[in-house]
Amino acid sequence: MYVDDDDDQIPNSYSQRPQVLNTPPLDDPEGEDDITDVKPKILLFGLRRSGKTSIRKVVFHKMSANETIFLESTTKLEHEDVSRNCFIDYVIYDFPGQADAFEDSAMDYSHIFEGKCALIFVIDVLEEYKDALDKIVMTLVGLDNKRLLDNIEVFVFIHKVDGLSDDQRAEALKDINFKVNDELSEAGIQINLKTQLTSVYDYSIFEALSIVGQKLIPELLSTFEALLNALKEPCGMDRVLLFDVATKCYIATDTESVPTNKYEMCCDMLDLVADVSNIYTTPECFSFYDSKSFSSVHLDNGTVILTKYICNNLTLVCLLQDSCLAELGLIEYNIAKFSQGMDDVLKSHFKRKPVK
Repeated sequence: MYVDDDDDQIPNSYSQRPQVLNTPPLDDPEGEDDITDVKPKILLFGLRRSGKTSIRKVVFHKMSANETIFLESTTKLEHEDVSRNCFIDYVIYDFPGQADAFEDSAMDYSHIFEGKCALIFVIDVLEEYKDALDKIVMTLVGLDNKRLLDNIEVFVFIHKVDGLSDDQRAEALKDINFKVNDELSEAGIQINLKTQLTSVYDYSIFEALSIVGQKLIPELLSTFEALLNALKEPCGMDRVLLFDVATKCYIATDTESVPTNKYEMCCDMLDLVADVSNIYTTPECFSFYDSKSFSSVHLDNGTVILTKYICNNLTLVCLLQDSCLAELGLIEYNIAKFSQGMDDVLKSHFKRKPVK
C-alpha cells in the first residue's frame, strides 16, 4: 500500500496501512544515459490474403472487422509510424506476400531487421498452410545466416480462427507448433517461438499484440509489474491492467496471468466508457479522458470494474469485488500514488517530462 511520509495527509481510518515499496529502480548501465532515437519495429510477414493488413487497420486505425474484406492485397512494402504514447511508439512494416527478404536482391530488406524488432508471421488457418510454414522457416534461416536473429522476438499468429471450433483451434495450434519447431531444429536453429490464436472479429488480436508490445519494452515491464502489484495487493484487487485506450492493448499487468474472459471484460469497459462519454463530448477521439476521469461498473456476480485515466492515453483498469469498495478512498489514494510512481519512472527512463 502506498503511504506518504506525512501522516497528517492521510485519513485517520487508514492509519494502520502497512508501508509499501518505493518506485522500483530501472537499470541505468554506464554509458547508456541517452535514449536511442531508433524506434522499435513490428514486422508483419505472411502469404497474400493472410490478414496482415487487416490486423494493422483494425488495431491501429479502428477499422471495423467487416470492412477489412474490401482491403486490397499488399503489393509493396508499406510502413507507418505508430505513436500513441511512450509505449505504443514504433514503426510497423507490412511486407507483401510475395516478398523474399533474402533471396531477391531487388527487395533486400535486411537492414530493416536491425535494432529491436518483433517479427510476426500471420498464417491463414482456413487455407492450406504448408507454404506459409515453409516461408517462416526460410525467413528465420535467412535471419540466422545474417546473424540478425538474436535481437528479434518471433511470433506466429494463427489467424482467422473465428471460423474454427475449439477442437480445430487446438489441433491447428499443436500441428503448426510441431512442424515449425521440427524444421527449425533440423536447420540447427533454437528459438523461442511464441504462437497466438487470433481473429479481427474478437479481442484476441488486441490481446496478442499486447504481448508483442510488451516484448519491445522489457526494461520497463518488470518495473511496472512491481508498481501494479504494489497497488493490487493492499487494495484487494483481483487484476490490474494498464491499457492504451486507443488500441485496447494492455501495456502491463500484475504478475498473475490475465484470463481471456477478464481481458475481454476490461475491453468492454473501455468501449462502454467511450460510447457513453461520446454522447456528452465533442467528436474528437478520446477528448473525454482527463486527469479527473474515473468510472466504475458493478456486475451481477459481485465484480466491480474501475477505470482511472493516468496520462497520455494510458488508463488503469482494475477488477475487484464490491466488498473492497468500503475503502474506496484508500483505493483512490493508492491509484494516485501509483500514477505518481509511474510518472517518476518515465521521467527517469526517458529523460524528459511525460506528456500529461
